[in-house]
Amino acid sequence: MSEVVKARQCRNLYREYSVYTHAVRLLVLCGFFASALARAASPIPVTILADDSYPPYSYVQDGKLVGIYPTLIQEAAKLIKEEYLVELRPIPWKRGVAALEHGEAFALMPPYIHLDTRPYIWPYSVALKQEEVVAFCNPGVTLQNITQRDSDKAPINIGLNAGFLILDDALKQARETGHIVVWENKNTRANIIKLFKKRIDCYINDRLSTLIGISDLQEQLPGLSAKSFIEDRVVLSRSAHIGYLKGYEGKYPFKTDFIAKMDEALNTVLQKATPP
Repeated sequence: MSEVVKARQCRNLYREYSVYTHAVRLLVLCGFFASALARAASPIPVTILADDSYPPYSYVQDGKLVGIYPTLIQEAAKLIKEEYLVELRPIPWKRGVAALEHGEAFALMPPYIHLDTRPYIWPYSVALKQEEVVAFCNPGVTLQNITQRDSDKAPINIGLNAGFLILDDALKQARETGHIVVWENKNTRANIIKLFKKRIDCYINDRLSTLIGISDLQEQLPGLSAKSFIEDRVVLSRSAHIGYLKGYEGKYPFKTDFIAKMDEALNTVLQKATPP
């Protein structure tokens, strides 16, 4: 074989190798960009902590988080599922509040708005629902005109769910002056049992949640009914929300966008749920 022929064969082989190498590089680059685009298009996971013991609003039943608020948020989450994958994670209320206080969680539901006592929560979502907080007391006990209560009388023992900030100004003043003593108990169920057994004099909580709690305990506590107690007075009327961790935009760069889109989705779901 002549040197000229050999040279031609070498050039042809080089060309074929160059074409092959270029094709491989293109395939690698295409795979890289396709992978990057897939990652960019994947919905961002977002975790919202949720009260695990606040029926009918948010509670665990048979190992699953259920209630009015989880259902509402899950429906809203469907409307933004292309961009965000929302997980609701049940947690004891007091622990959930502490998680936000220490910057360990992105969001919590369903707090009332407390700008002074919980400065680490901001902003809040649109209102999920208006709740009415009332005092249920044993017969013969009243919290009305509590600030004028005779100082010689024993203080009234009041039960609250742990971590709940639901005393009005009069009750806060009565607490400071010793007219009432506040006992934080685990949940609605624990407080109703203590109220029925007269270990506390009054229990303050959302009306609907308390009435459902009484109904659920009737088999366990014979003689228990809503008539066992006096609905003494309305303490507060407040709206419930998703509360977001204040600041930390560096840790949660999607925060502003998510809040805006979740609010829009919640408004859509709430409008559909509102009877004409």
